Amino acid sequence: MKIQTFTLLAATVVILAGCKFKTDSAATNPVFEAAIEHVRILSADDMQGREVGTAGSAKAEAYLRTERDKTDVFDSVGEAEFSVKTRDNTPLTGTNIFGLIEGQAPGTGPLLVITAHYDHIGVQQGKIYNGADDNASGTAAMFVIADSFKNTRPRHDILFVWLDAEERGLQGAVHHLARMKNYDGRPTLNMNMDMISQNQKDTIFMSGSHHTPTLKPLLERAADGTGVTVNFGNDHPEDGPNDWTLQSDHGVFHKAGFPFVYFGVEDHPHYHQHTDEFETLPLDFYRKSLALMVNAARTLDDNLDALAKPATQ
Repeated sequence: MKIQTFTLLAATVVILAGCKFKTDSAATNPVFEAAIEHVRILSADDMQGREVGTAGSAKAEAYLRTERDKTDVFDSVGEAEFSVKTRDNTPLTGTNIFGLIEGQAPGTGPLLVITAHYDHIGVQQGKIYNGADDNASGTAAMFVIADSFKNTRPRHDILFVWLDAEERGLQGAVHHLARMKNYDGRPTLNMNMDMISQNQKDTIFMSGSHHTPTLKPLLERAADGTGVTVNFGNDHPEDGPNDWTLQSDHGVFHKAGFPFVYFGVEDHPHYHQHTDEFETLPLDFYRKSLALMVNAARTLDDNLDALAKPATQ
């Protein structure tokens, strides 16, 4: 599918300034420490790897719903169950979890959809695959971003979606967009986080700027002062298997024609291994990464009128 790109005049770019997180503030922010605790709890053995349709998944869902409702920032919340297709036709049920923060003109204008999947691959050959980086890290970051809008409301509606069944072929995202009818023609942009905590070089990748080039200068500024180096790429067709455009939930948005921003670290030795444990995470990097996620979300909100596009499919 060909995605249209466009040029944004410099005069129209709104740059986030006074509310930016920097490395020093991130290191002492209690909301960041709460996110770290979310990661620890979600990747503990009693969650059994959070595989869709299992008791561990149900426990993770209940935890996320409780924590979402405690934030006191969402104007409306909800859940949506869906049937998960399996290779052997075993019936499974997935659950997507929602929270909406209304903007200055609720229900109108462009929509920012922020996503992270909370499922992982469960128990295999007697070993628990806890998925601390993949993707308890992105799941917990959703709470930090939401909290950042508690005292400074967004310009636009922001829908937070904790997606299920990403590890089963992105089925949670597919169900979500089908259920929402691609937001009925509303201009939308997706920010997706999948594996944002495991890197020893303070580096993260951002994919999506190949399809929407004006994202790059905005997110470069969002990263300024966080201590994180953002590498842009892994979204060109010629990258072959290193083209991440369709490799997480943002790919479903891309196929529908929506622009997307994807944050994720490069593959590491713990990826899809039972060693993806909380104890392996470099928490100083994760704090910096959380600061970047907040800055990125607020930057996207500030510039959403120029960035969001309606579905083309």
